[in-house]
Order: sequence, then structure tokens, then C-alpha cells
Amino acid sequence: MEYKVRCGEVTPRQLAEFNQLGYSEKFIRLLIERGIDTREKAEKFFNFDPEQLHDPFLLKGMPEAVERLHNAIDRKQRVLIIGDYDADGICATAILYKYLLTQRVRTSYFLPERDADGYGLNIDLVGRLNEKFHPDLLITVDCGISCPAEIEYAQSLGIDCIVTDHHAIPEQTPNCICVDPKFKDQAYPFDDLCGAGVALKLVQAMEGLAVAKQYFDICAIATVADIVSLTDENRVIVHHGLQMLNAGTVPGITALARACNIRGKIKSGDISFRLGPKINASGRMGNAKRGLDVILEQDEIRLERIVKNLLYLNTKRQELCTVIFNECVKMIEAENLQNDSAIVVAKPEWESGVLGIVAVRLAEKYGRPCIVLGGKGEVYKGSGRSIVGVHLVECITKAAEYLSTFGGHAMAAGMSLPVANFTQFRTLFQQIVTDTLATQTTENCKYYDFEISAEELNQQFFQEVAMLEPTGCGNPAPVLMTVLRQTHAVSLPSHPIHTKFDNGQLKFIFFGGAVFNEILASPCNKSVIFELQQNDGTAPQAVVKCVIPFAINDDEKALVLQRYLHDELAVTPDQSLQAIISGLSVDRSVFIDYYKATLNLVNQNNFCQSPLKLFSKIVLPKKNIFQFVFCFAVFQQLGIYEVVRNRLTIHNERTTELSKSAIYNKIVNLN
Repeated sequence: MEYKVRCGEVTPRQLAEFNQLGYSEKFIRLLIERGIDTREKAEKFFNFDPEQLHDPFLLKGMPEAVERLHNAIDRKQRVLIIGDYDADGICATAILYKYLLTQRVRTSYFLPERDADGYGLNIDLVGRLNEKFHPDLLITVDCGISCPAEIEYAQSLGIDCIVTDHHAIPEQTPNCICVDPKFKDQAYPFDDLCGAGVALKLVQAMEGLAVAKQYFDICAIATVADIVSLTDENRVIVHHGLQMLNAGTVPGITALARACNIRGKIKSGDISFRLGPKINASGRMGNAKRGLDVILEQDEIRLERIVKNLLYLNTKRQELCTVIFNECVKMIEAENLQNDSAIVVAKPEWESGVLGIVAVRLAEKYGRPCIVLGGKGEVYKGSGRSIVGVHLVECITKAAEYLSTFGGHAMAAGMSLPVANFTQFRTLFQQIVTDTLATQTTENCKYYDFEISAEELNQQFFQEVAMLEPTGCGNPAPVLMTVLRQTHAVSLPSHPIHTKFDNGQLKFIFFGGAVFNEILASPCNKSVIFELQQNDGTAPQAVVKCVIPFAINDDEKALVLQRYLHDELAVTPDQSLQAIISGLSVDRSVFIDYYKATLNLVNQNNFCQSPLKLFSKIVLPKKNIFQFVFCFAVFQQLGIYEVVRNRLTIHNERTTELSKSAIYNKIVNLN
């Protein structure tokens, strides 16, 4: 996916606006890009006073919810909280459960299992919960707004219901008290609270801000993990919530952070990439209660067992995601689905709990809305992720005739459908996305803020960037570009697919970037696009997003071609590379010649991993380095060539058609 620069130049008027604050021009550009283009907006952005949180009674349904909950407290009724199995639903459940315990209410909670119970409510689940808990009042958190029939059934059993949710409002909503910031007909000024944020607002309405502030720590976890906008009151909640977490207010999070080797203070990025995924893993792998336990439990010995279990579940989740992602890629490229307006794939064996993560990676790789479905029996369950310009839930709604259930946001959704409906749903959904894209201008690209020199990456700039925290959705960490020449990249000993290098001012880490080590070591100029993250406020870390080389000689161009063939080049081929690609032969006899020449080298114990090093020893009447790189990549993808620890093994017992290689087909289609 191509990167483009986001920020324009600042005007003299804008510079004058901020100059009195003493900010550098680069930092001013970062603020302006984030919509902070006046001193007044800057003062609000850097103001973390909790008193600026909005009045919860501006939310539609909140007065009625407060009245009914007070009534339940006064009458000592049984209250059942039903949450969701992700970090947001877990945290929302924890907030309301902890609060109701302070009111001495007979309170129970239930977190569904993803496979057994599905998302939100269903008729069978409501019946089972009624038999087990006999609630007088049922309160949903982070779910329920799309469950009118299920709520009606609960009411028929004599259960009063309050729905608190933050998902998109469907055409039909439950006939009960509903609180959701997405309702259009309400005066609440901010619609991007997470589910835990709505639960927090209910506590604020019940007891006031002083009591609600006690739950900022738990709400901060959900707000970051659920990828809602870190602007407005969310920014205030997360700022104070992080301070509380770093003071040890949630012992389980302190223990989890220690187990994740988080040194120094917990930052929003730590929740996004290290803590949140561990909590989410409990729900994805079928036991959401473990995620809730790590928040509620106080005993250190029990917490040690809980944390170990979360780490184990997350490792299993990672392994499963990798397997399913690779299977998806093979399916997509074998069936040439990457050119569809939207990618929809399914396989019964895929574990539905991890398909949202897989969909994220596919949408990232192909730059298209992606839906991945799996499950057992006659029903598929799965998740989708979208791109800017395609509102996923709106598109899914138009294909709802083929679905059993669905819900979500503009960028993410979950759904279930009969297996028999898969083909009809995919066809209709793809047509809907095609029609949507035809009416909008969308760019299949990513952005970095601006180019910065090594001299400008100084202590003042690092300290200014620290002021942007907490960063995340809606307030992203800076993504910058700097130009490097030759640098020494070293693969990480424990994770050799990752690499690290530095430029004197910054230490860079490039996840999955070990394949670029040769390019990084070459003397050509390279644009390195990286996200600047803060570790402790003074020592930033540069996480590389991509490396864009500007090759000059044939060896450098061959390295670039190699990365292009493997879909690892985050830039559209320039004229030089396009000319090389157009000159590649797909003739089978050419592949046979290079195969035989390479086999001869291997038989002579030439075990060089780099195709360039092998090429120098190839003996052919007419040889071409670019053609050799192409042939090597195709044979490697087909499993005929296997490179392990710099040792090339040729499986000459294997025979297959070249057309089974996506790399080969890509060049065929281009030429």
C-alpha cells in the first residue's frame, strides 16, 4: 500500500498563532494536521480537567435508566449484567459490577462464549440466564441495541431491561430503556464513547463525577483497546486512567504489564499492542471471564495464574491467526479474489473468535473491505473490517436478507449467516461496495505526516511529541519520514523475522523487516517511514512502517524487485521497476534453465540464501539477474525451493504448474 505525505506547510498566520507557546514548526504542523489550528483549540487539547466531561443526562434514555436503577437498589432487586466477550465488554461489565457492589445490590454478571452463545443476546441464552439468575432487572453493556426480539422475550419473562451500548443504531431498536451515544435525536455532543464509556456515564449519572472518576482506569483500557477516538472526553478519561493504572489501582493490570515486559509507565500504545490483545484473547479463545478476572481479582497468587493463562491464550491466538491468515491469502490469490471490490472468504474449520484480527490484516494487505467467516455446523460466524470511505455496517445492512445477525461500526462488524446463503451474500455485498466506491473518492494509500531530517529529531521535538499522549485512534502518534543511506540492520536473536537499526538519533525496530536487511545495508538512499512512539517521555522508539529504496544499480534494483514480487514494497513501481517487470519472461523453458543451473549449484554445496549471491555463480549462456530473482521467487512460493538458516534445499521430487504461483500470475497479468 502506497504512502503519501499528509501535512502541508504552515502559514505565517498559523505560526504566529502558536509562536508565543514556544513550539517548534514541526510540532505546530502535527497539531494543525490533527485539527488543532488555533490557540483556543490547543488549550482545550492540553486541558485534562475532568470537569469538562459532558452531562450524562444529555444522553437519551439516561434519566429513565437512572430512575429504574435507583428503584432496583431501593427495592433490593436482583440485577444481571450481560456484557460482551471483548476488552470493551469485559471492562464495561467490570465498571458496572464494581459500582453496584458498592450499592449492596444483588448483582450477577454474564459474559457470553463466542462460539456457544454468539454476540449479544439470543432467545435461548435469555431463557437459560433467567433460569440460572432469576433477575428482576437485566442491564446490557456494549451490546443489546440490535436485539429487539431478545429483549421482548426477556420482558415476557417478567424481566425489566436497560440496554447500554455504543454500536450503530439499527432500524428497529429494543422497546425498553436504551442508552447509546449513536442515537441522532439527542443533545449529547460526543458520539464515540466505547461500551465501557457508556457504563461510566451511567455511574456518573447515578452518583456524580467524583464517583465516576474512580473507574477511569478500567474505562481507559476499554477506550484504547476498542479503538474509539482519543479526542474530546475520551482523551480526558484515558489521560487520568493511565495515571491511575501506573499508580497500581488495578493489580491485575500491573501484573500483566510486568509479564509483558513493559518497562516504565504504561502508555496508550501499550494497551493497544500489548495489554489489550491479552485481555481480548480470553474472549477470542472461549473464556472471557479470564479477562474480567484480571481486572477484578486482588489476590497476587491468583493473579499470577490468571496472567499466565492470558499469556498462553494469547500465544495460541497468535498462532491460530497466522495459520488462518496464510490460508486466506492462498485462497484469495488462487481464486484471484484480490481484484474484487470487497474480499469475502469462508472456511468451516476457521475459528470464528480470531477472524476479526485476520480481517484487519487482509484489509491492510489488499486495501479492500474484507469479511472472513468460519465456524461449525450450518452457520458461518465472522467479522469484517473496512477501509476509509466504505461504511461497513451500512453496506452489510443492505445485504441483511441473507444474514442471521449482524452489528458493528463503520470500520468493523460482526455477523452470522447460514452457510447456504454465503454465495448470495458475497455477490450482493460486493455489488453494494462497488456501487459505494463509484459514488465516492477513495484512496488506497496510507499517510505519513512529513519528512524530517536527523537534525530535527532532537530533544525538544521528542518532548513536544510526548505532549500528544495519549495517542491512538483520532489522535495518532506521529508517522514521519526520514532519508537514510547505508545502515547496519541486525535481525533480533529471539525473533529473526524482525530487525533493528539506528541512525544515530533514533533506534528503529522493523517488525517483519528482516527481509529488508540487504536493502538497508546497500548504499542507495532509502526513505524510512516510521511511527514515533514514546517509551518514558524522553527516549522515543521508532517503529518502522516501511522502507522505500531508491535503487541505482542492477543489484539494488534486483533487491527491490524481490520485495515487490513478495508484495512487501509499500510504493507503486517507478518507471525503472516497471520496465524491469515488463521485461520478465513467463516462458516455461526459461524457468527450467534457471532451475537446472541452480540445482547444479546446490549439488556443489553452494548454500547462499541471497538470490543475488547465487546469481553470481549461475552458469548460463545468457543470464539476467531480474529474471533469476523472478524464477527464484516463484519456485520458493511453490515450495520447490526452501531456504532455512541460509541453506537452500531444492525439492526436485515436487512437480507443479507455474500458474499455481500468485507471483507468477501477477507478472502474467501485468504483461
